Amino acid sequence: MHNLYLVMKHRNSPTEDEILMASGKKTFDDSVQAEYLKIIETEAAGIKEAFEKQTVVSRILSINLLIVINRFSSLRNHGIKINSNNF
Repeated sequence: MHNLYLVMKHRNSPTEDEILMASGKKTFDDSVQAEYLKIIETEAAGIKEAFEKQTVVSRILSINLLIVINRFSSLRNHGIKINSNNF
């Protein structure tokens, strides 16, 4: 619904059909549904791409954290004291 609101918001003025649909006096027909869904999918593609990039970055950071934790564990297992001067 929010995406539909954004599509309709960016138009100059609502059409008579849009006013009737918003008031519940008219239902979407197949051609109108297809038009709005196409616009919504196009605009949502950028959002999906941003989430995919965020997921990749999150995975990389998780791997780096595991590497650091593994190094600390290795140092502790060898009896090396860890403090800020080691880095």
